[in-house]
Amino acid sequence: MNTTRLFEWLTLHMRAIRLAMMPTLVLLVAGVALLVYVTGGVKFSYLHAMYLPVLLAGFVFGLRGGLLIGLLGGVAIGPFMPINIVTGEMQATLNWLYRTGFFMLVGLLSGVFSDSVRSYLRHLKWMARHDTATRMPNRIALLDALSALPKEKQTADFYVLAVISLQNAMELKSAFGFEIIEDLMRQAAQRYGNVLRHRTQVYRIDAEQIGILIENRSVQSVDVLLAELMESSRQPFQFNGIPIHTDSRLGYVAFDQLLHPPGVYLQRAEAALVSAHESGQDCIAYSPEISTIAKDNLSVLGSLMQAIREGQLSMHYQPKICMRSGTVKSVEALMRWHHPERGNIPPGIFIPRAEQSTLINLVTEFALEQAMQQIVQWQSRGIDIPVAVNISPRNLLQPGFSDLILNLLERHGVEGRLLELEVTEGALMTDMARTIVELHRLADAKITISIDDFGTGYSSLQYLHKLPISLIKIDQSFVRRLPADKGALHIVEAAVTLTHKMGMQTIAEGVENDEIYNVLAGLGCDIAQGFAISRPLPAAEFEKWHSQHHGRFMVDKATSC
Repeated sequence: MNTTRLFEWLTLHMRAIRLAMMPTLVLLVAGVALLVYVTGGVKFSYLHAMYLPVLLAGFVFGLRGGLLIGLLGGVAIGPFMPINIVTGEMQATLNWLYRTGFFMLVGLLSGVFSDSVRSYLRHLKWMARHDTATRMPNRIALLDALSALPKEKQTADFYVLAVISLQNAMELKSAFGFEIIEDLMRQAAQRYGNVLRHRTQVYRIDAEQIGILIENRSVQSVDVLLAELMESSRQPFQFNGIPIHTDSRLGYVAFDQLLHPPGVYLQRAEAALVSAHESGQDCIAYSPEISTIAKDNLSVLGSLMQAIREGQLSMHYQPKICMRSGTVKSVEALMRWHHPERGNIPPGIFIPRAEQSTLINLVTEFALEQAMQQIVQWQSRGIDIPVAVNISPRNLLQPGFSDLILNLLERHGVEGRLLELEVTEGALMTDMARTIVELHRLADAKITISIDDFGTGYSSLQYLHKLPISLIKIDQSFVRRLPADKGALHIVEAAVTLTHKMGMQTIAEGVENDEIYNVLAGLGCDIAQGFAISRPLPAAEFEKWHSQHHGRFMVDKATSC
């Protein structure tokens, strides 16, 4: 048993220990006095046994207990205790007073030491359950509070464990310094406490997370409280007289009795918080599917590097055709993952997760390497068409990314005109100054730059004309709704008009049938891509498709494109 556990045990049983020690100490003092008397008096050394009850009193009762028992012990073998029982000689007053003072001094020292140790251990216990910067109770305190909840259902109401996270902490720290987070945590705790009332405790469970345990509430009242919490978090905070905006998200788990260890409920609330962050929602309740998805995602990411090494990843190629001539203008390289145990893992599962980690750099490098090799192989077989590779926002921010591409082109002997980079709108807007420099450097090598998923992001027309962009790809969410959805029709028409006025061409992805194809052709769209033309194909199957169609598809008239 370590010191802290010993202290906790003593603290828990201290009342009982003190009640038992009171008569024990009195009996010990009386016993020592009797021992001194029956052994012949003070002149013999048994009077030193009095230090035992004095020290015990100081340890159990502290300073006051040590002084009291020291005084009692001094008096017990003081004025009424002879020096020698046989001769009847009594002690001088100064002697027993001196001895009593010494007993009291020992009791005092023992008590001071005991009180100091007890105070220090209390401080350690407080520190173990509190955040020292904000003085708020911490994760351990929250787990203790959860442990104290009833193990059996007692009312129709239930408990809610909510976790609120400060999402833009890095931005705040970079702008104002680390101390702003502590200040905001204190303000948030006070603000949430005012919303919750009813003595609900607020905990700081992580550097940028606050935990709240809401007890015995109905479904309706909890919904109202959570909405009020999120509304209060949207209000500006103050730091050094400056109003500060914070991005906060909330995840929570509801339960009516404690069926699992406390840590399980905290884990579930944090899993719901992660889901809220990934989905862009303010508040999400935990469901079993959230944990399943999170485990699958982490497992997939953990296997991704091995998949690259072992050749589990491959590239499929989907043709893009000129809508006026039917000529195959290029192909988009789309990644496929055939897992030895899970089978085919859709790119929609592992690519978004990889984009949130540094693994996307390895994935993109693999895709570029494969595209270069395929270009060389096709050229040797008389197929001279560009290959488009998707680029993540993280890739453009990666130091030396443009150097990587240029070096790959040189190493494989591939002309820049045969490589097309599809960049999402979000990637363009992440760091515009750097993006402009990087893309111009790539464009100078004759690499084609296109904007992917146009219309779904937040492109700034202020910068669009400054970028070396040749193609705008209209997102399939608009294309697939044609022609029935008039709103989508107007958006596509406006995108085509804008693109042409800026000297660019448009690509429509998600062209799944002839009707959509004809509508797009009527709107003046330049290039089409989708299942109506061809699904993504392995390299060998694409070669057969290309040969079968003689490099053209649905040709009505042979005009340049």
